[in-house]
Amino acid sequence: MGEKYNAHCSICGKPYKICKSCSNVKSFIPWRTVADTIEHYMIYMAIHGYTLSKDKIKAKQELNKCDLSGLKNFNPEIQKIIDEIMSSDNKDIEKTNDLVTIQ
Repeated sequence: MGEKYNAHCSICGKPYKICKSCSNVKSFIPWRTVADTIEHYMIYMAIHGYTLSKDKIKAKQELNKCDLSGLKNFNPEIQKIIDEIMSSDNKDIEKTNDLVTIQ
């Protein structure tokens, strides 16, 4: 008997299996309820933070830590947000890093 998929990755849309214990947790959101891999969950968290704060610099810093090699296979709306974030000027990133270091 084949296992049935009961979730879809928020980043790439790929179907995957999630166990009942993860889907029943109410005190926090397990990463498996959002994405099929921990790498995709890290991308999700960077995008989620950006949608709340609109802080492109911080979001770009977070996405730079992620594996974006499969970007062409991501959901179109995710690709669009990542392109928007990654198009920010690198000089802004450098200034922010300097400020963090000085403080």
